[in-house]
Amino acid sequence: MIGYIAGTLTTIAFAPQLIKALKTKSTKDISLMMLLCSTTGMTFWLVHGLVINDYALIIANSISVILASALLFYKIKKDYFRKQTDII
Repeated sequence: MIGYIAGTLTTIAFAPQLIKALKTKSTKDISLMMLLCSTTGMTFWLVHGLVINDYALIIANSISVILASALLFYKIKKDYFRKQTDII
């Protein structure tokens, strides 16, 4: 039960940031390194959950990886691809 509660809370943590980034169309205040580390860590936790067949880890980290990846890709698109097109 504790695993499901912890997973729910950590999963929910990325949702408000993603929603805010989509609404404001800005990701400049979000750390790229934090997103890379978090997404990578969640991916490893997901793989670990799959290896040990722990549904709390699998469910929470599947959703977390999707949310964090969406935010990561949005940040890269907004902050880095825009800079390249501004140069051209």
